Amino acid sequence: MSAYVHMATAQFENANALRSYPFQEGSTLVDDTGKRLPDNVVADLHMFVPADMAEGVGVQHPEVRLTSVHLSQSMVSVCFVSRFRGVASALSVTVAAPNLRPYVPYRLEKLAGSHDIGGIVTFGEIDLPGFPETYRFVKCGSAAVVHPCCVVAAKPAGLRCFVDRRSDERVSGDVRIDFSGYVVTEKDGKSFRLSLSDGAASELTARCESLSDGVGPCGATPIRTINGIRPDDDGNIVLWFH
Repeated sequence: MSAYVHMATAQFENANALRSYPFQEGSTLVDDTGKRLPDNVVADLHMFVPADMAEGVGVQHPEVRLTSVHLSQSMVSVCFVSRFRGVASALSVTVAAPNLRPYVPYRLEKLAGSHDIGGIVTFGEIDLPGFPETYRFVKCGSAAVVHPCCVVAAKPAGLRCFVDRRSDERVSGDVRIDFSGYVVTEKDGKSFRLSLSDGAASELTARCESLSDGVGPCGATPIRTINGIRPDDDGNIVLWFH
């Protein structure tokens, strides 16, 4: 980078105005109509894409592409789309011209797809055109492919929150689950087992059960299922958290 020999400090984003990054080498940045997007429009990009990538030979990495850019005297807008195994998600951001600052990261907002996708984009020193210009990379999507080093792919957490369907209350984060004194909890690896303590059956049995005046002398209906699920032959019901 001989252009910066006489500069005391050369910011990382400044250097990106003279190279393809954050796009792959070979990306022409020529849109569907033949117009070329200037290198200094997108100076930096970092994205998180949810993807369950299995280990082994032929691991597929999510592909992220720039699909559109809009420049005008009033604003700057960009849109990125990720694809992984046929599933597409889109992120975009629109920045008003008075709020546009070069080399300042802006948060990308989800347009479609997974709720877990996210990212930030940094613009360079853009000369806003006097007339609105739009660049679309739909037919020639390979012209604006984001470099894989700018994309982090990971499997999102399976359990997000506990929801009380009666009150619609939600709890998430570090949650502690307590049980009554009659419930015994055991952990075996990643599995949990709940059981009643010894003597709990006699303690919890209603007084009506001790009467001998036929079946259900108090008119109470015994619990036979949980959400329509019956116990197995040993009287056990397995609860799966997913």
